[in-house]
Amino acid sequence: MSDTMQAWDPRGAPVSVHLEIASALLPLKESEILSLASGAGDIAPAIAAAVKSATVVVLETEGATEDPPPLSNLTFRTGDADRIPAEDESFDIVIVNALLSRVSDDRRVGALREIRRVLRPHGLAYIAEPAPGGAFNEITRVFKDEKQARLATFELLKDTVSPGGMVLESQKFFQMPLALADFAAIERGHIPADVRATPAQRAEAQKKFDRHKGPKGALFQVPMRVDLLRKSD
Repeated sequence: MSDTMQAWDPRGAPVSVHLEIASALLPLKESEILSLASGAGDIAPAIAAAVKSATVVVLETEGATEDPPPLSNLTFRTGDADRIPAEDESFDIVIVNALLSRVSDDRRVGALREIRRVLRPHGLAYIAEPAPGGAFNEITRVFKDEKQARLATFELLKDTVSPGGMVLESQKFFQMPLALADFAAIERGHIPADVRATPAQRAEAQKKFDRHKGPKGALFQVPMRVDLLRKSD
């Protein structure tokens, strides 16, 4: 277990977006990249559009993406994070954004095992999870409070960092801007697939959302943590 990992940097974090963070941390050019997608959290299309020499495969774990961008270096598959349909050592990079905390404990363990399996030697896993807190979390927790699942994910990642397993390369903390035109955008992409919202939950969440809504919608800053892990020999 690593004693150097932090769930959040108490000094705070700058405002940034995933593409900037991933570009700074990952050798994206000419890499074969797997993205484990969950709802609106997939960042692979932005990477594929920005880095034409990269080959990007999206494994959709919660249904098909609506209107995927027509990019020649971007393909989509369906499957499960704990049963990735790919050969051993197939990818240079695996990106996982806001997914691990949304699956059960046993599937979370299986997903990390699969990520290591499909990574090439010295390959990198970019694992991003929201940190507890923030105005947007106050809205989504009406439907499902994911605080304990996020803490459990962090503890599991700490256990994953071990001799012969995965090596911690670095951590990055940032505030991710999130612009939403209306409350329906939350319902479309930011509620876990296993949640069946009640009318009372929708009304409460809508009320909280409306407190932040202006003429052009609502703008939030979501605290994010990236754990960058490297596959050891």
